Amino acid sequence: MIVTVAAGMAACTATADQETNEADYLPELATICTETRETFDALPDPPDQISIADFATEASNALATESERVRRLDPPGDLDDDHRAFIRNTDEQAAAWAELASLPAGTADALEPIVTNIGELTLGRNDLALEMGVVECQRSP
Repeated sequence: MIVTVAAGMAACTATADQETNEADYLPELATICTETRETFDALPDPPDQISIADFATEASNALATESERVRRLDPPGDLDDDHRAFIRNTDEQAAAWAELASLPAGTADALEPIVTNIGELTLGRNDLALEMGVVECQRSP
């Protein structure tokens, strides 16, 4: 009898946690994205106030941090694929910004494909964020 009651209580707790998770996931994701946007907004404007390499390094770090924070969220089942796609996109953006930061001076011809890639990734992220219903995760390319 005690085992049955304990098992029933554990099942109720798991269900309650899952329901809370479903209700909290999108607001938690929105908060993370808002904080990343604030980090981006606080950066000085390149190239007059900050070097492109320094800006790109800061952008890469902000996105890597965002990705790690989003990874710790437990998405509801219906958003699991979108969750993984969001993390993958954010990781790819962080890597692209890091690549931009590592370009040697005077390699303007190498800049264009990386910037194009970042723009395309940003547009993909925006589509994904819209699909997920988290407009806070959209950014200007």
